[in-house]
Amino acid sequence: MTIVNKHHISLCFFSLFLPSFVQAMTITYQPTVSHEILVNPDIGITDHQTIDIRDNPNWNIPSYPKTSVVYFRWYWEQLEPQRGKYNYKLIDDTIQAAKKENKKIVIRFMTLAGLNETYYSNSSQKGKKILGIPCWLKKQLDPQTHHICTNNNSFIVNYNNPIFKQKLQQFITAMGKRYDHNPDILRLDVGLVGTWGEWHLATHYAGKRPTLGHIGYTTSELTPYIEMMRKAFPNKMLSIDLGSPDDDFASYATKHGLGWRADCLGDWAKGWNHMQDGYPQTLRHIEGKTSTNNRTTEKFNDPLFLSRWKKAPVDFEICYTMKKWAQQPTLYTQKKVEQTFTTALTLHASLLNLKSSPIPEKYQPLLNTFLKKIGYRFIINKIILDSHFTPNSLITITSFWENIGVAPSYNNYPIVWRIVNNNHKVIAYFNTKNNITTWLPATTLNSAPPVYTQTNTFTLPKNIKSGKYTLEVGLVKPNTHNAVISLSITNKSYKKWYSLMNFIIQ
Repeated sequence: MTIVNKHHISLCFFSLFLPSFVQAMTITYQPTVSHEILVNPDIGITDHQTIDIRDNPNWNIPSYPKTSVVYFRWYWEQLEPQRGKYNYKLIDDTIQAAKKENKKIVIRFMTLAGLNETYYSNSSQKGKKILGIPCWLKKQLDPQTHHICTNNNSFIVNYNNPIFKQKLQQFITAMGKRYDHNPDILRLDVGLVGTWGEWHLATHYAGKRPTLGHIGYTTSELTPYIEMMRKAFPNKMLSIDLGSPDDDFASYATKHGLGWRADCLGDWAKGWNHMQDGYPQTLRHIEGKTSTNNRTTEKFNDPLFLSRWKKAPVDFEICYTMKKWAQQPTLYTQKKVEQTFTTALTLHASLLNLKSSPIPEKYQPLLNTFLKKIGYRFIINKIILDSHFTPNSLITITSFWENIGVAPSYNNYPIVWRIVNNNHKVIAYFNTKNNITTWLPATTLNSAPPVYTQTNTFTLPKNIKSGKYTLEVGLVKPNTHNAVISLSITNKSYKKWYSLMNFIIQ
């Protein structure tokens, strides 16, 4: 005898009349990767001592890449011309000019210029030799300076002088108090020591090795300058010059969370050069893989130096200009220039300073390829939507992301999803708590990057009407719905909101 469950019969009978949209559905979509050059926040080529040399109305260089970052350096004497009176206006005006062009700024404070170096033509002090330190301080430190500071910049700062340290500390503290929380400052380059802030005494030292370690400075004598910047700018990313095999300040800095930068990328000069000698020797020294003959008594290696890029940035500045490279065709061949860019990418560069100079046409394709890799570059491999697609029902968005660049984003731009109707009116925003700074690229160049899976579940609006809708995504400025990052996909975008896939609400 068959036993029939009357309740089961009732449910089955009732289910015949349920609308089909009650059934859960899964929709899958795979975007197409774009190979265009993208201009994104915090990465790429920097403008150098200018806001936008490419489109400058008075003196433009159309061949220079579009930028999102400007790089400015100021000498202490420019910013504290009178003791305790700071020229904030110079910095503020520059930051505002950059912000107007939707750019951030990297800043370096310096205390020593090259011997006989003068201010450029666009300075109010045009033609005047650069003292580096303020005149009022030079009078206290230099026995040869009396009532006036003559047009002579041969005086070399003693970086162990307690008066110098005290006054510089006061200056840096004032700068930190004003600018540590400024969102338009990307980072600061710790350049308080040495010629041009590069932690050596080139042009002032008569010998062939103007490195601080060779001259006699110890690590413990130099680290206070790193610490005063860390103390004044606890909320800002800092970076420091790579240094030399005679020095240990860079390894000290990177072990304390700083990024690093290197000058003279592309120096292939005959004999000793940076590309074949300087960089490899210094990197091995920092990692503790070689002995050193310097006079530094302390040793402060960083065995993890070449993996620090995962948390702190790597920046480069080229030697000379690319225009000058083109004037030496036997040295700067296509292969050598490509090798130069590959070196920066292999070391996970985020920024490259090309000094706001023209880009020779013959090197443009190589630069374009480089621009498609430097810093971060995000793609979406696949998106899966799961929902009943009815008002007030749950919707789960599973997305698969890759960083096909060479560095992470050191600032977080969270994912926000949104739904728009056929008139492109936003019906709902869905915020997430993801952190894209953890999206690392491949460890080695040209290998496969990790895939990062994001699973976000939200509730569709109660009052959403039947019809066709589009899912869009944006990587936004934190705590806003202002999308700021261009993705490396071919999808149509509106103010950096990318249209991904359609679905129907019944």
